[in-house]
Formats: sequence, C-alpha cells, structure tokens
Amino acid sequence: MALTVVVGDDEGAPINPVEELAGELRRLIICGEQFRNLRAKELQVGSSDLVALGHLHNGGPMAPKELSALMGVSSGTMTALLDRGEKAGLLRRERNPEDRRGLLIHLTPAGLQSVQWVYEQFDAVVCQTLINVPAPSVDVLRSLLEQLNETLSCVADDDYNASAGLQQPLQLHEA
Repeated sequence: MALTVVVGDDEGAPINPVEELAGELRRLIICGEQFRNLRAKELQVGSSDLVALGHLHNGGPMAPKELSALMGVSSGTMTALLDRGEKAGLLRRERNPEDRRGLLIHLTPAGLQSVQWVYEQFDAVVCQTLINVPAPSVDVLRSLLEQLNETLSCVADDDYNASAGLQQPLQLHEA
C-alpha cells in the first residue's frame, strides 16, 4: 500500500501523510510511556519495574539474563530491579528445573494482579477513544498495528537493518 497524496499546510509546504502518521505514532509512544509512569507511581513501583512485570506477564517465567536482554539493562541493574520486585512481593526467583544452576523469574499473584490492573486501565482508554469508530476502521487499525509490531520486532535483527537500508546512528564522539 503506497500513499502518494501530498497536500499543503497553511504555509503551502507539502505534507506527507505517512510522515504525519509516523509523527503521531512517536507521540503515542511518548504518551504510552507517560501512562506507564503514572500507573507505576500509583502502584508505588518504578517504571522499569513495571516494564519487567509486563515482560514476565507476556513472556512467562524467564531467566534474569533473558529479561535484562529484553529490557536492555546490565546484569547489575537487573539484580537491583529483581531485589525491589521481590521485596515488594511482585515477583519471585526460583531454581530453573531444566538448569539447577540457573534461576527463573516468576510473577507472584500480586505481580500478576498489578499488570492486569495496568492493562485494564489501558484497555479502558483505548475503548473510550474508539467507541464511535466503525468496526471496519478498527480492523484496519488493528491490522496496521500488527504489521508495525512485526516490522519493529524485526528491526532488532542486523540483517533486516541492512536489507531495509536503515542507517547507522551518527557517532557523536570519537572512539
């Protein structure tokens, strides 16, 4: 699907609807982060703690190393996060039955309830926003978001980045 319609803004400058959509999606990400930060504050946990609980809810029990890779944090940061979560009663460390030297991180019932509460709050906002949108439009939006999620999931793969022609970030300081 290619959008080629370009209209002008108030000053006559061309507007690319795909770029406008990308801008709105960036705003959505920022608003989503603010939403998560507020819910974390209400739960009296840190935003990173809530992100970790979300990963455990979506992915099930996992090793600390796997969770730290998903979150992009160091092992030291992960240890502190797990200590806080365990102290708050939101998660627990258990021996990995497949590798007795390793651990698996599990949500506790309180951790599960916390994540479900946040998701219910989010779902309520989405439902309220889309209440008057016709079902076919919602289906198109859902499909678009699925495709974007799939593509963004692939961006973590270096082969995808090369084939898509994505540029490397600017080096702001010398090595």
